[in-house]
Amino acid sequence: MSTKILVIDDEADVESLLLQRFWLKIQEGTYQFQFAESGYEALSVIRAEPDFDVLLVDINMPDMDGLTLLGHLPDLLPNGRAVMVSAYDDMDNIRTAMNRGAFDFVCKPINFGDLELTIEKTAQHVRQLRESAKMKLIADLKTHFFDNITHEFRTPLTLILAPVERLLRQWNEYDVTYRDLLSIERNARHLLRLINQLLDLAKLEVGHLRVNLQPGNLNEFVGQLVQAFMPVAEQRELTLSYHSDVSGQWLFDAEKVGQIGYNLIANAIKFTAGPHPQKAGAVTVRLTSGPPVRLTVSDTGVGITAANLPHIFNRFYQVDSVVRPLQPGTGIGLSLVKELTELMGGTVSVESSPGTTTTPSGTTFAVDLPISPLSDDEPTANDSFPVQEWFPHPASELSTSLPPTTPAEDAALIVVVEDNDELRKFLAEELMQHYRVLTADAGEQGWALIQTELPDVVISDVMMPGMDGYALTHRIKTTPATDHIAVILLTAKATNDSRMTGLQQGADDYLTKPFLIEEMTLRLRNLLARQQRLRMLYQQQLARPELPQPMETVQDGWLRTLYSVLDAHLDDSSFSVEQLAQYMALSSKTLLRKIQALTQLSTNDLIRRYRLRKAVDLLRAGHGVSETAYMVGFDTPSYFGQCFKEVYHVTPREFAVSEKT
Repeated sequence: MSTKILVIDDEADVESLLLQRFWLKIQEGTYQFQFAESGYEALSVIRAEPDFDVLLVDINMPDMDGLTLLGHLPDLLPNGRAVMVSAYDDMDNIRTAMNRGAFDFVCKPINFGDLELTIEKTAQHVRQLRESAKMKLIADLKTHFFDNITHEFRTPLTLILAPVERLLRQWNEYDVTYRDLLSIERNARHLLRLINQLLDLAKLEVGHLRVNLQPGNLNEFVGQLVQAFMPVAEQRELTLSYHSDVSGQWLFDAEKVGQIGYNLIANAIKFTAGPHPQKAGAVTVRLTSGPPVRLTVSDTGVGITAANLPHIFNRFYQVDSVVRPLQPGTGIGLSLVKELTELMGGTVSVESSPGTTTTPSGTTFAVDLPISPLSDDEPTANDSFPVQEWFPHPASELSTSLPPTTPAEDAALIVVVEDNDELRKFLAEELMQHYRVLTADAGEQGWALIQTELPDVVISDVMMPGMDGYALTHRIKTTPATDHIAVILLTAKATNDSRMTGLQQGADDYLTKPFLIEEMTLRLRNLLARQQRLRMLYQQQLARPELPQPMETVQDGWLRTLYSVLDAHLDDSSFSVEQLAQYMALSSKTLLRKIQALTQLSTNDLIRRYRLRKAVDLLRAGHGVSETAYMVGFDTPSYFGQCFKEVYHVTPREFAVSEKT
């Protein structure tokens, strides 16, 4: 990296001396020198090229001395630095220059080794200054961007929420439309809260977030916060309790304390399971008078391992858990807790244990805040804080059902695997108008359901605790009993990498959230139509003698294996469904459902039709009817003839004659 140096000195030989001493660095491009013989000339040069790193300034010059020039530099060259040059007997001026902002000094006669070290040190400092200025500019631009984008988000969200609130007042709470409006309001507010959290993180990063202390009733405020979580706790079948010995008015930042409390309580509920045979799920919130005031949130949840504990306050760090969260995490909640706490001069700590066979699991977060109580004679303010704006109607209040629909018994069976309760119910209700629908709220539960029911299509979210959508798809597509089932993945990840991952696991289609329900319905219809066309093809391969042998054209690997087993036992009239199931490593029931899904035939029908299709080729090859009957596993030629006519509408003899003519 080249260092640009401006030398300001009225002595004629300075230029030649410096060019001679540093010729190698100049030739290498390490140093770039320019020269000015007076302070006024230097100002003109700097105005024309305001990117000098180092100025070598002689203090004593006739028209404008170095000290005067030094006063112009903060405005003209904010990220450059001056090194003052003077004689040893001019230390008073040098001291004045240093006090006025000079970075360093060298004395005449110049020691060039010392000068080079001074230039390098000054240039390094200037590079650091410029890097800091660049980082500050980026941080300011980022904050400006977040301010703007947040405003752009808040405006449409406001235009969503305001009409929804008006419409909610017009509809009866038992009406289906009221349920849909509640869902819109709830998710719009959730989105608004996430946007506000991101903005706070951006402001914290660049030091633009300020503490805004206001008097208020701290106990009542935290109590409102806990009370607002009650419906959510009831939905999870948890016990949520609040205890406090704090009273009176306090001076605190309600919004930041609210953010801290919200994230800690939400996190505790998120990772605490419901009732257990030995232990009921519980979350306890305590507010203890100080100094400092302590807010503790304890839960009886799964706990945090020792390996994860040091990282939980890192931004975007998420702890894997077998407990299904109410909402998918973002990894910013606990980071925001820590940074807001420290912004207010407090501390946060955590104790946790995943538990053993003899010790219970659980986690306790403790936040100490140096906030002050107000005396009785100090004025109070309205301490109401819009806590309820963070807590729109919980999902448990969205239970109004759509009018029951009864799809046809032969309608396609769809399994929806989605850990978000609201989205899962919404998808199920939409699809029930045309299909039979089963639902699961986790990958493991979905996999068990898929193995039992063998649906036509699985619609699965990607991001789920435990077995995610990718792993579920892999299981479906690598298990012989289920590999024919179509899979549609739903995800908020819109990147090509995530789409490729899903497709590599065998997914048949991919929808990015948010998606139109009409688009999902069309994609589902297309998948089912494709499956139906394949079923008809596999049927026709067995029913139409003019088509090639099924083994030559069948696309499904599992059917090819099944046909190979039938070929190996073609002349065995005693070969049964149970034996075929053993060869295919499936139960007879699962084999039946798999064959029905692929061909719409029963297992017995498939075996019979495959034998008859093989008989067609034998008759064409000149074998007699009776011989052919025994070769394809029929006990009697008469029964063979009866079955052959049912499928091909001619007797075996008539077929053989027609093939010869």
